[in-house]
Amino acid sequence: MGTITGAQQILAGLKEAGIDLVSSVPDINMLQLINLLYEDKDIAHVPVGREEEGIGVCAGAHLGGKKTAMLMQNGGLLNSCNGLTTTALQFGVPVLLLIYYAGDIGDRGFARVGTATIPVLEALGVRHYLLRDMEEAEWTLKNAWILAEDSCRPVAVLLTKDVMGTRS
Repeated sequence: MGTITGAQQILAGLKEAGIDLVSSVPDINMLQLINLLYEDKDIAHVPVGREEEGIGVCAGAHLGGKKTAMLMQNGGLLNSCNGLTTTALQFGVPVLLLIYYAGDIGDRGFARVGTATIPVLEALGVRHYLLRDMEEAEWTLKNAWILAEDSCRPVAVLLTKDVMGTRS
């Protein structure tokens, strides 16, 4: 389920980056963060059923002037490749992708998905950053958003179990 401390750090990082809309799918590893987003008054939270749908929500919100982020697990990254390619990448839509990195070193779940995550991001041309230290959350999210905005492309931050406080 994760810890509230990790979720608070991520939320603070989103605010520091100026993100004002977050789309998410249900995920046990992100539950604390999702609950904080439901309660937050500064960031609009749009829950969706599939990650690909969330990319569309973020693209539409961007056209309406919002700064957006999509919350998902790395298995969901694989589900969202079509939306990323045909919408966000093709039309130059900046989106901050916050991806729980299941199958990372020391994480006993989803090792094969963990193995595929970085090669998929690289094949898509999506720059990515691994967040292992919760103290670096605000800086990393703020600067990842700057890169997404300046490059007009999605940028991914891989959230490890150490940051989210989940058990392996």
